[in-house]
Amino acid sequence: MNMRNLIVLLLFPVVCLSQKMFVQNSHVDFFSSAPLEDIAAISNQLEGVVDFDTGDFFFRIPIHTFIFPSALMQKHFNEKYMDSDVYSMSSFKGSFEESITISNNQLVTINSRGVLNIHGMNQDVEIDTQLTINNNQVQFHSEFNVPLKDYNIKVPKIVRMNIADTILVNVSGNLIIK
Repeated sequence: MNMRNLIVLLLFPVVCLSQKMFVQNSHVDFFSSAPLEDIAAISNQLEGVVDFDTGDFFFRIPIHTFIFPSALMQKHFNEKYMDSDVYSMSSFKGSFEESITISNNQLVTINSRGVLNIHGMNQDVEIDTQLTINNNQVQFHSEFNVPLKDYNIKVPKIVRMNIADTILVNVSGNLIIK
């Protein structure tokens, strides 16, 4: 047996047993319901990896990828509120405490703990995520609130009645092995 075959043989179990999965077909939206106006935006650009062996995960999304119903809303969001030229990404990095074994026909809710970074500010958060596992495919969905004050996102008094203090965020997608 030559050295190359020995290396392949030694690495084979590690590669085969790895349960790292990557985000595919993501959908992130947020909704602000305020007395004068409802505001919604959507992005399909979430990137991420989940390691089911260790329970660790990392997700990130480019801020400028959120699409609004109005070009002016989108411009204000990026320039006035999110400073997306300076804070171009938001991320969530952490772990889940439960041990998850991927098996068919499962619906599991896991509690994820980690650091949510938005607008350059880090906050410790807990987010529940539903995993639906069918035919070795994993779909995920989370819904959580983001208080603007926690992330130093300032809303001018003139538009205070147009933007909620807390934004509802929905995140969903598929996890695949690459």
